[in-house]
Amino acid sequence: MGSTMKPKRQGGSTSLAGLPLALLALSIARSDAGTPDVGPRDQIWQILDHLDEGVMLVDESLRPLLANEAARSMLGLRSRTLPQRIPSEEIVRLAARSLDYAQVQEETIDLWFPARSTLKVRLVPLENGGAVVTMRDMTEELLAQRVRKEFVSHASHELKSPVASMQALSEAIGKAVVDDPETAARFATRLATESERLGRLVADLLDLSRLEDPGRAALEPADLTEIARSEVETYRPQATAKRIDISMRLEPDVRVLGDGQQLGSMIRNLLDNAIRYTSEDGHVVVQLATADARAELEVADDGMGISREAQARIFERFYRVDRARSRDRGGTGLGLAIVKHVAELHGGTVAVRSDLGQGSVFVVSLPLAIEDHPPAEDGTGP
Repeated sequence: MGSTMKPKRQGGSTSLAGLPLALLALSIARSDAGTPDVGPRDQIWQILDHLDEGVMLVDESLRPLLANEAARSMLGLRSRTLPQRIPSEEIVRLAARSLDYAQVQEETIDLWFPARSTLKVRLVPLENGGAVVTMRDMTEELLAQRVRKEFVSHASHELKSPVASMQALSEAIGKAVVDDPETAARFATRLATESERLGRLVADLLDLSRLEDPGRAALEPADLTEIARSEVETYRPQATAKRIDISMRLEPDVRVLGDGQQLGSMIRNLLDNAIRYTSEDGHVVVQLATADARAELEVADDGMGISREAQARIFERFYRVDRARSRDRGGTGLGLAIVKHVAELHGGTVAVRSDLGQGSVFVVSLPLAIEDHPPAEDGTGP
């Protein structure tokens, strides 16, 4: 391959515009054309192998000549020894079209080997034959887009329901307030309930949006014992109203590195979930202990429990075990998703143990804060 390899020009402008990775590949080709000094070639190889994008050079018969680490990984090539043929019929077809028409070709393709993935592939034909292939893995980006679309769709649906109810109730109150004050009062109570539900939903959506911007979190030693105690006392009136006994067994002075407000939100949602789905005269127990340099927080109830099938999905946004019952009880479907977000942002995990009719136990495990011991004045330390 000669050192005069150039990208084909189309319409007076180079077809490699916006493709610095392809230019790097061409530089390697030039270095391989008999240049005795291998220094630049080795440097370019190091640059290529540290890029996330895949770069491959193929000849006019579509045989791979050069490929960086990313390209080999995307195509399942385990060694630097390249095969005689690109191991993807979609890329072969795109490369053949690029050479046949002497035009840049770009397409998004799905691969099933070595793993299911979606790649954005661009082929740039060369004047002396062959082509440069660049590949960008779009799998995670497309997944994130799909998750965002689903979230917006779910959020819109969840917001629509209480708003529609509030509109209908307000109209009914307007008609009944003169002729039937008792009915108007009943509708007014339901209107207040729907407005509270809408307020909780909006608050949970705001909490989730804050959690997805972890750079805003203030990480500092937080007293998990006091946070848990405060949240339990906040929820005690709600539990008492349902004749639910709520008790605490908290190890003193348990400290974790994190954001106190987020940790409070996590415990608040666990308590809300436990009280909401525990029947009258039930029990909720909050325990906090330490083991193996971790804080173990448990919120247990003797409520309705969760089926094993549902346990795999309860931390998903807007997932409800029983949608109708959850709405009746005022749940937003976001509480446990918030719990999971907070736990993971603090380097922890959340798990559930439950059987139908036997209650549930939610367990959050967080790393303990490492105490800094300042040196003594004589420099000897503690």
